[in-house]
Formats: sequence, C-alpha cells, structure tokens
Amino acid sequence: MSCIAFNSARPSGIKNGSGMVHNLSGISVPVYPRGLPMPADILLKSCFVPHLGREPDWKKDKATHGATPGRTLMDSQLQEAAFRMYLIGPFAIADPSGKLLTPKSQKSQAILAMLALSLRGSRSRVWLRDKLWSDRPEDQASASLRQALLDIRKCLGDARDILVADKYTVSLRMDRIRLDIDEILTGSHTAGDDELAAEHFLEGVDVRDPEFEEWLTLERQVWQRRYDEGQLQQKFEPKLELAREHREPTPLVPWTAINPGKDSGGTANGLSDDAAVGHSGNVSSRQWVVAILPSRIAGQSENGPILASEITSLIAKSLVEGTDIRVSDFSFGGGPWANSPNDNQLGSQLATPIGIQLELTLSSQTVLVVVSILRLADYSLIWKDSCIADRRLLERGESNQLHALINHLIDEVHGCFLFRAEGGKMEHEITMIEAVNAVFRLSREDLDRAERILHNIAADRPSSSVYAWLAFIRTFRVGQRFNAYDSTIVEEAQFYARKALELDANNSIALALVGHVHSFLFCEYDYAAGLFERAIRLNPAQPLGWDLYSMLHCYAGQPEKAMAMANWVQNLGFYSAHKYYFDTTKCISAALAGDHAAAISAGEEALRMRPDFNSLLRYLAASHAHRDEMEMARKYVERLEIVEPNFSIESLQDNRYPLLKTGGGKMLIAGLTKAGVKLR
Repeated sequence: MSCIAFNSARPSGIKNGSGMVHNLSGISVPVYPRGLPMPADILLKSCFVPHLGREPDWKKDKATHGATPGRTLMDSQLQEAAFRMYLIGPFAIADPSGKLLTPKSQKSQAILAMLALSLRGSRSRVWLRDKLWSDRPEDQASASLRQALLDIRKCLGDARDILVADKYTVSLRMDRIRLDIDEILTGSHTAGDDELAAEHFLEGVDVRDPEFEEWLTLERQVWQRRYDEGQLQQKFEPKLELAREHREPTPLVPWTAINPGKDSGGTANGLSDDAAVGHSGNVSSRQWVVAILPSRIAGQSENGPILASEITSLIAKSLVEGTDIRVSDFSFGGGPWANSPNDNQLGSQLATPIGIQLELTLSSQTVLVVVSILRLADYSLIWKDSCIADRRLLERGESNQLHALINHLIDEVHGCFLFRAEGGKMEHEITMIEAVNAVFRLSREDLDRAERILHNIAADRPSSSVYAWLAFIRTFRVGQRFNAYDSTIVEEAQFYARKALELDANNSIALALVGHVHSFLFCEYDYAAGLFERAIRLNPAQPLGWDLYSMLHCYAGQPEKAMAMANWVQNLGFYSAHKYYFDTTKCISAALAGDHAAAISAGEEALRMRPDFNSLLRYLAASHAHRDEMEMARKYVERLEIVEPNFSIESLQDNRYPLLKTGGGKMLIAGLTKAGVKLR
C-alpha cells in the first residue's frame, strides 16, 4: 500500500473522482475513490456536522457567578446544588428553603421529570414534543412546548436559570438538583419497600399520550429493577485485587502486572512463547503488550524527532483504545535500550512478543513513513508497509495522510495476537480482540460468547472499552432481532453506556460505541452527535467513529452526508478484518440516498464475507427492486426469508428501526414491498 499526498489549495467543497463537489455544510470528508490521491490539506479533526440539536457547551461555570467573596468554588457549588426533586410519590421540586416550586400542569411536571431522568439532564425539543404531543401537528406541538417551558420558568421564579433551553434542546442544571431516587439507591433513604414500589414512581402524573405512557412504563420497570437488584452496580465494580497479580510471569504479561517478589522471582527471561502456554491455565483473561521501539530518522532530519513523536503517539492511542492491548513506549530510548548495545538481545529483556518500529526518511518536501512489526525474540520481520506524505502538512499537524497506514498497522497487530497467540495455540476465551471479533461475526452464539469474554475481563480489569462493547452488543441484539426492544435491553444499555463514560470519557472507541447506542436504541441524535464529534477529535484515524457517525446521519435523514463519510471509512478500513461492516454502511447510506448501483456494489462486496447478514439482504433486495431487477430482488428476498423466516414490513416497523420515518426509510419500505416482502 502507498499513500501519496499532494499539496493543494484548500477546496471550498469535497470533490469525488468524477469531479463533483460536495458542499456538506460544515463537514469535510475526503470522498476520493480508493487508489486516487487524497487531498492532504483537508483537516479531518475539524470535520463535524453542526446543528444536530446538541445543547451548547457551558462557556462559563455559573457556579462561581455571584458567589460571596471569600467562599470557595466548592462552597458555592454545594450551596447551589440544594434544589430537591421528588420522583417517588407525587412529583415535586423544592428550593433550598423547602419552598415548593412545582408546576401545576401535568405536562410541565412531566418535562422536568423526563429531563432529570435523562443521561445528562438534556433532551431535544423534538423528543419532548414526540412524547407529550405526539397527536398534534409539529407547529402546534412546538407552541405547546414553548408554553409549558414558560409555565415552568414562572413557577421556578428566581431559580429559573436551572432550566436552560435553546433552539434545539432543553436542559436542567443537574449539578444544582438532588433527586430522591439517588438517595434511595445509596441507602440514605429510610422509606419502606411498599412506598418505593414502581407504581409510586411519578405517582399521579397522568399525561394521556401513548408515547408518554410507554416512556413512563419503561421508566417504572427500570426503577423497580434497579431497586430490587441493588447489587447490580457492585457486581461490575473494579475488584480491589486483580486476578493477574497471582499469575505466573510469562513473556506476554508485562513486568508491571506481576509481583517480582513472589514465586519465581518475577522475571520472564527464561520463558519462550511455547513454554508460556503451560502457564496459561490459570489466566482468566489475557492482556497483550506491544513495545514501541525507538524511531529511526534519516535524511533532512530537522523536526524529525517531533514528527516521529506525533506519529507514535497516534499509533499508541489507536492501539490501546477499543481493546485491552497495553503499550510499552520506548520510542525515546531508555528501558532495555539504555544498557543494551545489541538490538538482537532486546527480545529477552522485554515482557512482550512483538514491537513496532517507525522509520522516517525526510526530504525538503516529502517524508517516507515506514512502519514495521517485529518479533522481538529474534528481531525477525512480521509485517512492513509504507507511504509517502507531504512534509509541510505533517509539520502543521495534518496527519490524515497516514490514517489508512496506521489502521492497516493496527489490524495487523490484532491479527498477530489473534492468530499467532502463544506458540501458535489460540486461546479464544481470554482476549478482548477475540471478543470484538465475535461481536462482528453477528450470530446469536457469537454475541453470547463475546459477552462472556467481556464479563470475564470486566471482573479482572474493568475499562471503558469493556463496558462500551457490552452496551454496543445490545444494538446488535435488537438490530438482528435476537432480542425484543424492552425495558431489560434499555436498562442494560443505559448502565453499560454510563459506566463506560464514567471510567474514561476520552476513549475515542468508547465514545463512538456509546454514541451509537444513543442514536440507534434511544434516537437521541443530538447527544450522540456530540459523542461522535468528540471521538473523532480525539482520534480522527479511527474508522469506527466515522462509520457509526455515518449511520447517525442515516437515522437523521441525511443519507448524502452519510454516504460521503462512508466513502472515507472504506479508505480507512480497507485492510480491516471488519471491512464488511464498513461496506454495509456504504450500502445502507447509498440505498437511502437513492444511489442503488453504489448500494448494490458495496452490499455484494460485504455479502462475500457475511452471506447471511440480514441487513445487507434487506437493502440489496430493495435496491434491485428500485432498479426493476426483479429476478435479483426476489432472489435476495428468498435468502432473507431463510435467515429471518418471520420477517415482514410490520416486523421491521415494530422493531423501532430508527430511520423508517425518513425519506430514505420510506424508499426502503417501498423497495422491499416491490420486491415481494410480505406486509405482516
């Protein structure tokens, strides 16, 4: 593979191979077909779609505003966090003095409760309208919502600033509100079980709207389960003593993960890859380790070390996010290099089987970037690839020229661990890489297996990635119709998603996976968009963030933008073991955009790897029908009926597939109907 970048003036739009310009209203995504040079001056890390309804960031911490001189920030925050909201029994909200500020309107009370129970105290106006005025036209529902917000502000009086609303979202300042249910779950509430039963949750809030009634039923089920199974949180909390602290040392476990004062002295020097297999019987979950070796820089090397540092940092970030790989960074020397004159002796001094080496050869205008994977036991070459990049762009921090190369490297590292394992023997039940691969194999059995692996890892070394993948699995279970969309799925997804962000809010993979949960399962596109944008800013080289962000645009009725992103993802993930998943996104976005030829091309490519993937069969049947290729359409419907014997238009609608109400979704239904899919 080679990537050749050209220095060109920044375009006002995005050109594809045919010369067409896409002006995407704030998003810049390279959509060149594979094999053609990409415009290297497109800054991916600033390519975001604005105005999907996210609430604005707080530019100023209002907890400090008006604080008495001499008070600390914490004092001021504690004072402001004194409003209390009661959700058990009749709804009520009180100020710090105990004065009730409760609105009389049932729908105003419902709005406050729904905001307080959302993940971060925020809901889009569209979501609130759909839950409380689902039977009214949009303009009437919008006017009713505005009137309800005025009613709430009037009742709050001087405390009206705890309610924040803009054109797209409505939010509560949850840093200033305490909920009674939080006190109950932490054990500081002394009420009896009868008083805390589900029927007393939002007692007396009677809004006669089927959407609200469904939401309230789900929330009551979630509350009852959380209260009855109060040990759920404890079950997944990090254990004080990690199981790996009692393992025998092996070449695959870093020295920092074992106690060198116990058992065999804590060194791994005497164990080969084959010998390590004999010690793995007591290992509950393996954590692989990769060494980043000192970079080699040649040519006109001014700024070379800085460029090397930026590239190795991006490699390390991409390695550790999404799986449980650990990185030992020796790129600046030190460690075994400090006292070892012979590089060939390094393998015996490192507690890891493989290392990554970066080589830069710099000229005045270009940089030859070479990355290698080496087996450290004998320093033999496992894999090597390169690309040529524009030096001036790299020096400005524009690394998108290297993203495809870095992703190829990460995929090869995963392959080394997955297929080589220890001495050539695979241990499927102990690696997160295997869990992720099982997720993307899509069968019910593989999803169950992935969950087992992830739960074992969570018990040993909890991480943001583990919980994000557990949440993400729920989207597959619903999307593949393995599980019904019910309160159990909702609660599990909410718990795992919340836990993932609590453990690490800056893991780009976790942010992307949680974003997909909120877009696909909860249709919270505004909140999900914020998570995707943050994920892409943190690591623009990660294809999964772009891919799932593309799907959000499908759900939101913007398939053209989704298709532009999908084109870019196909370039980033060309060598990925999960390439079919990225091709599937291209198939879906193209079909929804009406480009059925592109949808069929991408779908048939993905179908070669996953011939029984029902989502692909649905879109291929619909696209062939729209092209009046009825024989092929019926062929895919027959295959779909084998995979999903009870599939029908009604079952698809009942499964709450989020994009069906969009123009593209209606096109999908029309195509499936034309292809002969039964209505019910």
